[in-house]
Amino acid sequence: MVDKVIGIDIGGTNLRGALVNKDGNILKRMKISSRADQGIDELVDNLAGFIKEISEGESVSNIGIGIPGIIDSKEGVITQAPNILNVDDYPLRAVLNEKLGRDIHFVIENDSNSAAVGEWWMGASKDVNSMIMLTMGTGVGGGIILNGKLWTGDDGMAGEIGHITIYPDGARCNCGNYGCLESYASATAIRRMVREGLEDKSLDTTLRESTKNVEPEDIPQIVMEAASAGDDFSLSIWLEVGKALGIAIASLVNLLNVEMVVIGGGVSNAWDLFIDATYKEAHRRALRAPMERAEIKRGLLGDDAGILGSAYLAFKSDNEKKS
Repeated sequence: MVDKVIGIDIGGTNLRGALVNKDGNILKRMKISSRADQGIDELVDNLAGFIKEISEGESVSNIGIGIPGIIDSKEGVITQAPNILNVDDYPLRAVLNEKLGRDIHFVIENDSNSAAVGEWWMGASKDVNSMIMLTMGTGVGGGIILNGKLWTGDDGMAGEIGHITIYPDGARCNCGNYGCLESYASATAIRRMVREGLEDKSLDTTLRESTKNVEPEDIPQIVMEAASAGDDFSLSIWLEVGKALGIAIASLVNLLNVEMVVIGGGVSNAWDLFIDATYKEAHRRALRAPMERAEIKRGLLGDDAGILGSAYLAFKSDNEKKS
């Protein structure tokens, strides 16, 4: 059995990775820009260099990678990735082995699945048998653990919780559908709600000035700060986020009767502003018994969730190869 692996989490902005031992301890870590906005070829060139650097001086044969998109984990192929250019059945595992010039065992998984495994292995749901994780970032991802195992579906593509329909005639989602959870509980959704709200010239909100000439990725933080300071419009945005989450969680708990729902991702930093609405809506809509059983908790691992989950999957895959 290998005693060290590399776990990698690829995001739209950053590429994070770490050398991890079998007890879940991080021995060495790195973080660089992912260059995902420049397309898959640039991203993978960057990733190959990253792997060479973090593995220098180490004997590592197993690497787990979490990446956003629809992943065929059995084949190591990115089937679809809306936020990365030029992805269409991209053979990530094969390309990386070719670029690195040696045979490394890569486990390729959706980034939210990896984050769910990380929280289950070392984080908020460490002692539970079944859980669902929702990651609130640029979009909304999801991961499902049932009976102590990651549930990925027949094709490795399960857990796309962000594309559950919340409002059938709601806002258009990047996936092409309307009213997805991602359209109401993500950084992208918050930016949309701010933009649409400010079109009303009579709206009294501090966001009218505070969001001028700022980078789009900074807007959710500004909305969080404004809400904390009592801005009514900003507070209403977080209530909308919380309500949408609650609707989704009610359906998930009714369907899967899990012990815990864990919420993570950068947008979850506004936890105190949306969670009361989430609890209220989930309990109002779900069946009483499964909802009373299910805990809703904030993730504990932050940016390390995906890294540790990818590492765990790399360890697990090594064990399965030898069994």
